[in-house]
Amino acid sequence: MLLSWIIVFSILGSIGAIVAAAVFLLIRGKTQKILVSYLISYATGTLLAAALLGLLQKSLQYISSIQVMSALLIGIIFFFSLEKLLIWRHCHNEECERHGTAGPMILVGDAFHNFTDGIVIAASFLASIPVGIVIGLSVIAHEIPQEVGDFAILLHGGYSRRRAFLLNTLSSLCTLPGAILAYYALDIVHYATPYVMAFSAASFLYIALADLMPELHGKIGFQHPIQQFLLMLAGVGTIILILYGNF
Repeated sequence: MLLSWIIVFSILGSIGAIVAAAVFLLIRGKTQKILVSYLISYATGTLLAAALLGLLQKSLQYISSIQVMSALLIGIIFFFSLEKLLIWRHCHNEECERHGTAGPMILVGDAFHNFTDGIVIAASFLASIPVGIVIGLSVIAHEIPQEVGDFAILLHGGYSRRRAFLLNTLSSLCTLPGAILAYYALDIVHYATPYVMAFSAASFLYIALADLMPELHGKIGFQHPIQQFLLMLAGVGTIILILYGNF
């Protein structure tokens, strides 16, 4: 039963995000940019809340605070290094340094990223189903704008729409083997789960603070901060509702 939950959310976080991104590409011009901007704001709130209220809080129930903070610190440094080595940085618009990078390198970086997302999903469901659902939804929320950016990069680099869709799909499918391998490995070595959750929280925090928030700061005008704030609150509220709501 637990493995079924993991597989479902891994598929939703990979293939589901690809399909949603493809639909976004069918929307032209200003409307697409507005919707992606809204989604980035919402995803920022979900990632922050999932990391701080879900992953870190759950890991603190099993290991000491110094162990949790150490795993978090190591994770942040690791993901910074990963970004530099594999060009993992998210991109959500056409004026982006990543457009000058070869498409294969972007796909390799995203494949590794998606594999990591699978590990995060599996570890979260092994902790508890509500935490797993929260993390699964957070993965989906931040994967959609990322995949929109990846499509834009590949199309800008001369790839056809069909080829870009196929390559992005293959890259996204890495979520599933990551989740399944982590499920069996963490089930055998159960004591590693809280460390993996703290390490995963570093991934979410790094994405939210280093990638998504700078994107939001690029929006100028009085109405943008208000919209962003409300959408971030909506993202946080979604996570709180799932974690602490009585259903």
